[in-house]
Amino acid sequence: MSDTMKLALARGALLIVLLIGWELFGRLVDSTWTSQPSDIAVQIAAWAGDGLAWHIAVTLIEMATGLAIGAPAGILLGLWLGRSPRTASLLYPFVVVLNSVPVVALAPLLIMWFGLGMEPKVALVALVSFLLLFFNTFAGARAVDRDLIESLALMGANRREQFRMAIAPACLTWIFAGLKNALPYALIAATIGEMMVARAGLGFLITSASAIFDMTALYAVLVVLMLLGAAINMLAERSEAWALRWRPIAEAQR
Repeated sequence: MSDTMKLALARGALLIVLLIGWELFGRLVDSTWTSQPSDIAVQIAAWAGDGLAWHIAVTLIEMATGLAIGAPAGILLGLWLGRSPRTASLLYPFVVVLNSVPVVALAPLLIMWFGLGMEPKVALVALVSFLLLFFNTFAGARAVDRDLIESLALMGANRREQFRMAIAPACLTWIFAGLKNALPYALIAATIGEMMVARAGLGFLITSASAIFDMTALYAVLVVLMLLGAAINMLAERSEAWALRWRPIAEAQR
């Protein structure tokens, strides 16, 4: 049996032990505030036939739209400032100040700006993903080997060729690292926006459940969010492995 299989079995066994312990605590002690895994499973199954897919789709649409706006903007600005020291010395402090504002504090402001529809949630996701991608890309652009750039310039490479052959490949690892961080935070931002004001989405389900102290429904939404986050993280890792499939070859040639 491989080490990977052993690790998977160990994780599965640990999860089963935790679920059994949780179930026994709810049955034998008190389930008022903890609910029970069996009741949570029943709740999710009931929702599955009554609009859960729609709420998940709403959250994912807000998340995807915000990422499509914020991630490219963060990458482009990070590359520009990372390779432009003078401009970076002027603009970078403003981005740092913006990043210091808590996301929760911005949600009401965005709601007042964009209304009660999907727009404030998209704007919140876009802002979060922009900041995370910017700082990672900025760090990657500044970390590019200066000697490599100078060597390419001596060989006659213009700025576009230097970017394509050196800067972009060097930054790609940083960009994917930022994207992997941005994905769960984008899900969090979309959920926070929905908890503020929404008529659909997983954040709306959390608010609805907490308003009537329905602990089973509340835990059910959290389980759905955890599963959704795990699936998104797995997709990000697969995408990174595919996009950076050249990296092991490059490292082996050093």
